[in-house]
Amino acid sequence: MELTDTISLTECRDGFWLYDKTRGMNLAMRAKTERAAFLEALAYYQKRLKEVGSELASLQSAADVFADHVRQERDIETDQLLSDCY
Repeated sequence: MELTDTISLTECRDGFWLYDKTRGMNLAMRAKTERAAFLEALAYYQKRLKEVGSELASLQSAADVFADHVRQERDIETDQLLSDCY
């Protein structure tokens, strides 16, 4: 059964399978009920959201450090140029 353009729920002999075409993967396999399949998918997305949030914070921190370093270098060069003028 197509739930959306990218998510489908299928009942097989061994249970329910929930497939996400966007991710290219099953989010639930062999779930005993439709509800269990949805809960597995929700748990997966919650875990990924936490991981991605953590990765974003780490990248943001690294970008901030880099930007601060560039600003400090620029300020030092500007100070040197100004002192050469006087």
